Amino acid sequence: MRSLTDIVSESFIWGVGITRPKEGQKRLAAYYISGILAATVLGVVGLFLFLVTRF
Repeated sequence: MRSLTDIVSESFIWGVGITRPKEGQKRLAAYYISGILAATVLGVVGLFLFLVTRF
């Protein structure tokens, strides 16, 4: 069974069309892509909560 980071990375590669990482850098790329996506989602949720509490 594949890990969640591998699934997210593969989906991002196919969905966005970025260049596939080299064989030795797949795990690092999977962590990087998952981290960037998680930070983006957390940033949007944080901005939403900030705006909801301000208005």
